[in-house]
Amino acid sequence: MPNEVVLRVTSGSERAEAWSFVLQAVGIPHRLQNVDEGVALVLDGAFAAQANAALSAHDRESAEELREPAVPDQGPTTLGAAMATALIAFFFVTGPRADAGGAGGPWFGPGSAVAEQIVHGAWWRSVTALTLHADLAHVLGNAVALIIFVSALGRWLGRGVALALVLIAGALGNLVTAYLYGSHHDSVGASTAAFGALGILGGLQLVRRYRFTAQLDRRRRALTVVAACLGLFAMLGVGERTDVVAHLAGLAVGLLLGVATGRWLRRPPRALGQWLLAAASALAVVGCWLFAR
Repeated sequence: MPNEVVLRVTSGSERAEAWSFVLQAVGIPHRLQNVDEGVALVLDGAFAAQANAALSAHDRESAEELREPAVPDQGPTTLGAAMATALIAFFFVTGPRADAGGAGGPWFGPGSAVAEQIVHGAWWRSVTALTLHADLAHVLGNAVALIIFVSALGRWLGRGVALALVLIAGALGNLVTAYLYGSHHDSVGASTAAFGALGILGGLQLVRRYRFTAQLDRRRRALTVVAACLGLFAMLGVGERTDVVAHLAGLAVGLLLGVATGRWLRRPPRALGQWLLAAASALAVVGCWLFAR
C-alpha cells in the first residue's frame, strides 16, 4: 500500500482481530502486522480518518455496553417436583397403556393425542395427552426432565407464569404435531411440554443475550443459545421410541413463547398473580378432561 500508516498498536491479537473485523465490515482495506510492541493495524493513509471514526464508534459502543446482569431469580421453587409428582400419581390412576385394552380404556381412549380427532375439533386432547404415559419408564423419564427444566423456569419467571407457559407450549406443540400428521398418529406423554420448557428457557436467554450484548456480538451470542437447545434436543429428544416431531414442535413453540415473554414481560407478577395463574392452569387441565369424558 502506498502511504501506509500505523493506525493502532495492541499487545493482544484478539483486540487487533476485533479492529480488523470492524474495518472489514465498512470495507476499508488494511492488514495486521506483527511488531515489537505486539500487533499493528496498518492501512493506506487515505483511509485513516474513516478508519479512525469507525474504530472510535466501536470503542464507544464497547464502553457503553450494558453489563450482562445475573439471570432473574424468583427464589427456590417446588414447581418442577410438584408437576413430576402429579404425573406419577396420575399414572398410577390410569395405569400403563398396554393395560388399557383395544379401545384405549377410560383414559387413553378419550385422552390421547389422536391427530385425526384433534384436527376435527377435539382440541382438548392436546392437553389431556400431556398427562398420560405409556409405561412407568415413560413417566419417570418425563418427570426427571420436568424437574430440571421447569424448576429452572420457575426460578426465572415464578411458579404461575412458568406453569402456564409450559402448559401452553405442550398443548400447542401437540396441536402442531396433529396438523403436521393429519391422521394415523396417536401419542401420549409430557415430553412435548418438557421440551417446551427447554425452548422457553432458550428463548428467554436469547432475548437476554441480545439485549445485553454489543452490536457486533449479538447475532453470534444469540445463535449459541439456539445451538445449545438443538444440542440438548439431539441428545434427549431423538431415539427409536420417541416422537421426534412432537418434541421438535414443543421446542419450537417454547422458543417463540420464550422470546415473546422475554421481550414483553419486564417483571413477573407478584405472589397473588402467580398463584392465580397456577390455579388457572390446573383448572384448564381439569376442564380439558371434563371435555374428554
